[in-house]
Amino acid sequence: MFFTKDRNSINENSGIKASFLPSKKSNIFDNQNTDSSFSLSGVNSFISSDRSSYTSTEIDPSGVKNNYAKKSSHNGNATQAIAAAIQPDLIARSVSTPSSAAAGSTIQLSYEIENQGNASAGYSYTKFYLSQDLSLGSEDIFLGDDYVDNILSGYYRSESTTLTIGNSVAAGSYYLVYQADGYNYVAESNENNNAVADVINITKPDLIVQNTSNPSSAAVGSSIQLNYQIKNQGNASAVASNTKFYLSQDLNIGNEDVYLGYDYVSGIAAGSYSSESTTLSLGSNITAGNYYLAYIADGDGNVAESNETNNGIAGVITITPTQKSDLIVQNTSAPSTASVGSTIQLSYQVKNQGVGGAVATTTKFYISKDNAFSNDDVLLGSDGVNAIAAGATSSETASLIVNNAIATGNYYLLYQADGAGSAVESNETNNFASKAIAITQADLIIQNAIAPTTTAVGSTIQLSYQVKNQGVGGAVATTTKFYLSKDNAFSNDDVLLGSDGVNAIAAGATSSETASLIINNAIAAGNYYLLYKADANGNIGESNETNNIVSKAIAINGSQPDLIVQNPSAPASANIATSIPLSYQVKNQGNGKATFSSTYFYLSKDGNFSNDDIYLGSDLINNFNDLAPSAVSSESTSLYIPSTITTGNYYLLYKAQGTTSSLKESNENNNVVAKAIAITAPDLVIQNATSASSAAIGTTLLVNYQLKNQGTGSTGGSKTSFYLSRDTAFGDDDISLGTEIEGSSTLAPSAVTSRSTSITLAPTISAGKYYLIFKADGPGNIVESNEGNNGVYINTPITLNPVNGGGFNSTTGYGLINAAAAVAKALGQSTFADVTDLGGDNWAADAIKAPEVWAKGYTGQGTIVAVIDSGVDYNHSDLSANIWKNTKEIAGNGKDDDSNGYIDDVNGWNFVGNNNNPLDDNGHGTHVAGTIAAVKNNFGVTGIAYNAKIMPVKVLNSGGQGTSSAIANGIRYAVDNGANVINLSLGSSSPNSDEKSAIQYAASKGAIVVSAAGNEGENGAVSPYYPAQYATDWGLAVGAVYYNHVLTSFSNPPGKTPLAYVTAPGAYFEGDLDLVAEDGHQLIGIHSTLPGNKYGFEDGTSMAAPHVAGVIALMLSAKKGLTDAQVRQIVTTTAANSLA
Repeated sequence: MFFTKDRNSINENSGIKASFLPSKKSNIFDNQNTDSSFSLSGVNSFISSDRSSYTSTEIDPSGVKNNYAKKSSHNGNATQAIAAAIQPDLIARSVSTPSSAAAGSTIQLSYEIENQGNASAGYSYTKFYLSQDLSLGSEDIFLGDDYVDNILSGYYRSESTTLTIGNSVAAGSYYLVYQADGYNYVAESNENNNAVADVINITKPDLIVQNTSNPSSAAVGSSIQLNYQIKNQGNASAVASNTKFYLSQDLNIGNEDVYLGYDYVSGIAAGSYSSESTTLSLGSNITAGNYYLAYIADGDGNVAESNETNNGIAGVITITPTQKSDLIVQNTSAPSTASVGSTIQLSYQVKNQGVGGAVATTTKFYISKDNAFSNDDVLLGSDGVNAIAAGATSSETASLIVNNAIATGNYYLLYQADGAGSAVESNETNNFASKAIAITQADLIIQNAIAPTTTAVGSTIQLSYQVKNQGVGGAVATTTKFYLSKDNAFSNDDVLLGSDGVNAIAAGATSSETASLIINNAIAAGNYYLLYKADANGNIGESNETNNIVSKAIAINGSQPDLIVQNPSAPASANIATSIPLSYQVKNQGNGKATFSSTYFYLSKDGNFSNDDIYLGSDLINNFNDLAPSAVSSESTSLYIPSTITTGNYYLLYKAQGTTSSLKESNENNNVVAKAIAITAPDLVIQNATSASSAAIGTTLLVNYQLKNQGTGSTGGSKTSFYLSRDTAFGDDDISLGTEIEGSSTLAPSAVTSRSTSITLAPTISAGKYYLIFKADGPGNIVESNEGNNGVYINTPITLNPVNGGGFNSTTGYGLINAAAAVAKALGQSTFADVTDLGGDNWAADAIKAPEVWAKGYTGQGTIVAVIDSGVDYNHSDLSANIWKNTKEIAGNGKDDDSNGYIDDVNGWNFVGNNNNPLDDNGHGTHVAGTIAAVKNNFGVTGIAYNAKIMPVKVLNSGGQGTSSAIANGIRYAVDNGANVINLSLGSSSPNSDEKSAIQYAASKGAIVVSAAGNEGENGAVSPYYPAQYATDWGLAVGAVYYNHVLTSFSNPPGKTPLAYVTAPGAYFEGDLDLVAEDGHQLIGIHSTLPGNKYGFEDGTSMAAPHVAGVIALMLSAKKGLTDAQVRQIVTTTAANSLA
């Protein structure tokens, strides 16, 4: 055993008595200053025989209510002799003490102080001690005191206080002494009856280190990985602590030893241990040699322990010297010349010619006037280099930009290995290599510029020109800009007309360019210079920055057009969400030609254009052609009236040249003309709807109703849709019954049409009571003034009876499982009363009435559900508390402790890898497990049987595939290890005798097998896949329904052969399979747990089956010992098709 120095230099019991004997209080051990102890011999913990003779409050003779009590009657004679000395007499009674407490914790006490004397008692203090016997003495431990107010004769006070058990108190059994009037403030008729005692056990933790693992050797400057366990072998929980680590030359820790670091350890319950791992760094100042590596539990002494001398243990480690690297640059390659602003490509090698490996480093590159590095050299960039072993070479490439600020001339390009100094090298002076390079610059000028000599305001001009690079260095891509200037010199008040991109140009080369420029309408007529400016954005550093501009004289003419609208034509009225035809003319009555423009259209409440008018659209004038002075262009267009426009009377505004920015006119105030127009809209409602009060699922239902248009506009043909709803509000959980085949003809405002149609009740609908909803314009093809009044329902619900009168049918089997009815029937009761739905992601639990069962206190407690699937993430924060533990197996000892044929199967078994790690590497099994028994808490999801235990049995690989033998072995394993329910969210189109035999074996042992029916309904499947098909004899087959309780399109139906087939939620609605997030998971459906503390939505009968498995767990938590046959009978006779 390894011990620490100076750990026990403090005597835990020394100096205690003196610390609680204040000089201004009486000596509690000597009532007459003569006796050294007060005997408690024969005192019981409290006397309660006369407790009933007290009342909680009483009015004293002065009429004041006090917070103490008075005896309501007295035993013995009514008259007693008056004592010679009238004195109070205080006793402690009715004490309440915890049976045990940990050292360092606080305890809550309650007790009563009674004045059984014949005089009032002034205030006093009750003192509290821990004693090994029933006599108070100097060796006993003072815990504290409690103030007690004055007490009248015959009264008592109820008191409570909180005391702290000091860390220094030794573990063991004590008497906790209550001493009334502990400081003797009250002169009493009897000073020997103040104390009473109760028994309390003081506990302490005891931390030790065990099962350590560390490397046998490591180099100075390296890091080492340690593994170990901290065990609490005491009888009290330990708070969080730090394990400390040292290098020592002997087995004692002292100031000469090397402290390496610490590792945080969470609190540990009594008898438990915590497995830990940490990484420590070996500092460069450590001397090589042989050491003990010391592990010290509770290294900071935060935990008060019953044994402070057993915290240490040590391993052996050899520390070796550091081996250094030595990096050089070799085989460099770089261009001999480069232009300012250009990018150059480099290649080189970094060689480690040292004896130690080099960590990842950075090569830096500089421009220098000589081949020796100095602080005034210019940094061009850097390149990351991976770690290099001793003697190895790394080939590298890099791209560098030659900064515009670098002057032309001859330089050296310096390569610096380990430029950031990351590596420890044996030679730090040989990191540089150099290459000669010449830096050149371009010089751009404009030549051969061509432009028109005259143009007009608003027109477009064409330019051509050349950019020549007359410098000695290449030029990167640049931009030429064009300005109008009053002189031929550039200034900030010149008008920018546009720009033109120019590609890179080699030294001495020329680039021919063209450009189109618009003469802005805001430009005044007059004489100007057109300036061409090469490299206008300054992208390159040039040898001459003053020769970039050339100019051409140009005259701008000022004639202007004037556009008006004439002869407008439009309909007098129009419905919202329709298009209307328009015709009109645009005339140019100005003296300048008008370039192409657009007419804009608006709806206005008056005939004048304003910013609050509603924009409807635009129309391009004269097919992009200019409109000469006095010319007229005849136009026609269609405009759409948006559905958002409020019905009423408006003006339709035509505005010539709708945007004034692109065309300057001589008169900008005559562009608008108006036409009156009424905007209307239909409004469809249903009235006088009727139908039969009941119908059988799978038949047709005749409905009658009237469709009225109470709007201001006519409507074309429309269609009415029909729905079944559990309530009177239309929602996405309602069941669509379809839309009538024929729509009506045009319906004028205030018109009514009577309709009658037959609608089909699909066999996939669950039996029960529904409201029949009629929705006018169900497809939403008609835009109406009020879209919120289309729906109406028949006040009396319609009863939908099951197919063939109830029981099993070939479409939905026995129908939706009913947890409330099933658990109640198992108990011989009527179905449980409905409770308020939870809503949200708990909609599936609501659908099968699980909350009704929870309300009765049945939550799956005491049941084990085996999830035979792709494994389970048993570390998930929403599952870990409900994971089954094989308590007969000792983890990690490599033995089959319970002789069940599986070694260390603490959390289940992996039949894919044949090992004891059933963790989920697919996600399917974890999702299933969460639906069954996710913990009920304030986050994540809540399982159907949220207090059941999950037994993970992995039979499917990461791709979701598995063998029949693995599945059969998994079933038998689950049964043999105590599973009450087995969930099989898997299947195949082919039967298998091994699986069948295993399911039969499960049934014979009282385990209920729940199997998913399969997801091939859309591909023509007419019955469940295996093993669900075996529900003809054992267990249950499960199909999936949507949120509205209708059988999903993908679910395998039960088929014509009767079997124990029920349904449960497996998808949200038709089409939710298309809603997939970027990570591949559904955005809607069944919400449950996923590996890595994640959550997500999934769909399928695989998600329906665990709902049923959860219900079976609820049944078994309410009624133990139900057989397979009993469960099958109860579930099928309480499902929707049987109860309807």
